[in-house]
Amino acid sequence: MNQARESILRNIRQGCCDGEVVKNLVDDFIVEDFGESLICAFINQLESVAGTVELIPNAKEIPFVVSDFLQVHNLPQKVVIDARLKSLPWPNKLRRVFRAAQAEDVVSVCGAFAGIAETGSVVLLSSSASPTTLNFLPDSHIVILRKEDLVAQIEDVWGRLDSMPRSINIITGPSRTADIEQTLQLGAHGPRRLHVILVDRCV
Repeated sequence: MNQARESILRNIRQGCCDGEVVKNLVDDFIVEDFGESLICAFINQLESVAGTVELIPNAKEIPFVVSDFLQVHNLPQKVVIDARLKSLPWPNKLRRVFRAAQAEDVVSVCGAFAGIAETGSVVLLSSSASPTTLNFLPDSHIVILRKEDLVAQIEDVWGRLDSMPRSINIITGPSRTADIEQTLQLGAHGPRRLHVILVDRCV
């Protein structure tokens, strides 16, 4: 194990209350192609493009992590959510709607089909439960990604598809452009924040 990888793993473990959970989460995913875990590769790439990530042990924590994210960023406790996430134990203080995003929506939450470690990208499929507007209209985009849906490279995504949806969005970090006076601007064509919640277990 090289020094850089060990430093990454140590920082991840120290950043979570339950170090053993994160140790198992990280050490289960060693991939020869990367010389490091899929999780470490994904996190490194996502953070390099201004995305953020949080590791949690199970799906039941998702609503509370979402609520905390809103509080940290001084955002209203109101979200538009992928209908597939409706059964989660959402707290009463969080106002939620399950529909396509609209212009006035500030925060969206949706589930990812896959995460790509090579680029730190999330792969989102359109459906009636998860309209594409959730990915682009709100200023802050929260994506739920299961550990088991991490893949090494983009080529690995296509073999996981049972059928082709109307649209597939591969998102790498927040929206950005440097077209305006060569100055980097976030949120030019979509969300200015991309936060990935990486879930160890579904239950």
